[in-house]
Amino acid sequence: MGIVWIVQATGNPRFPFRIALEQDGKTLFAVRCQDSWPGQRGNIFCVRDGTPADELDMFETLERLPVLSFDRFGKSLRITLDRSNKKRCEFLILDKPYKNKPGSYEQIFFKTQAAQSQHRSKSRLSLQPTAQPFKVVIDSAERYPWKFPKAEIERRRLPAGDYALVHEDKILSVVERKTFDNMVNDFGQIATLHRVLKELSGLPNSAMVIEADFGDFLNPERLEHRYKPAHCYRALAELQAMHPSLPIIFARTRKEANLWTYGYFRAVHRLHTQEDRDSEIEITAEPVTPYIAELRLETRLLELLRNKSSPQQEEGFSLAEILAALGDVDATYLKRELQALAKRGLVDSSGRGKQRRWAAVQNSSP
Repeated sequence: MGIVWIVQATGNPRFPFRIALEQDGKTLFAVRCQDSWPGQRGNIFCVRDGTPADELDMFETLERLPVLSFDRFGKSLRITLDRSNKKRCEFLILDKPYKNKPGSYEQIFFKTQAAQSQHRSKSRLSLQPTAQPFKVVIDSAERYPWKFPKAEIERRRLPAGDYALVHEDKILSVVERKTFDNMVNDFGQIATLHRVLKELSGLPNSAMVIEADFGDFLNPERLEHRYKPAHCYRALAELQAMHPSLPIIFARTRKEANLWTYGYFRAVHRLHTQEDRDSEIEITAEPVTPYIAELRLETRLLELLRNKSSPQQEEGFSLAEILAALGDVDATYLKRELQALAKRGLVDSSGRGKQRRWAAVQNSSP
């Protein structure tokens, strides 16, 4: 089952709401809040919730929603809910040192995407500079290599690519360099190039950087009639289609290609250093595994309503049957979703009250 967002009323006037993320009945993250959503307040101060599992039934559940995505970035938990508005938020978890005594204490802030975009630090880069030096390995076959002024340089054979960012003998990033002539020549042995790029794609944070513009491959004069522009266009499109996880960067000149790779290596190194530092901060009950829901609730709901387990099954599904089948949404939210689909002509209902049954409109598509 996916991750579920749960809002409960606690009855405590100071922190009247409990917000939790659960998966398969296990609480991943839970806090007590002063409100169920920040709104115009910008952010809400929260404290960790340590309510035992056998006491949670004392709280009244106000909202239960599927989570579309859940991930950690530095000191933040970033969450996207499966609804049309009020769906993006984050929890910022800070570890603050005491001013007058040793040790530290935790501060948690519940923020929305809108509040984050209005904050005075909205233009500040996420990856902060680090004093820790980084190391670049240049493949020994490179005759006229790029320059990396502030990096430690080593020359040796690489398993793939021409340049690698290395930390403690671990490869963090690899770049394959191509000049315009290299690329055009490779079109004549495209199968070999595919094998090279497949090996490159298997390494972390890999990329291919071309010292030319995309338009250069559509210029007959630049191509010197070795290939027609249409063939180059199709070849470049094929490379990206067959290696979708590999970024192909068109940097106009050697200098720009060098600068892009230098900046990329520095950013990857900063990210690695920052993740090592931030990993010491406890954010959830278990290590955060990036999560993206396979299907939105709308799609799951339509698939359910279009499917009948047997020809004898009564037409449509009752609200109780839908709730039992989906399992991660409360009745109030489900009713709103069904009504929204009905307005779009995708579902229809018959009967009233508890006897009301829902079915998909035949030949409808979302």
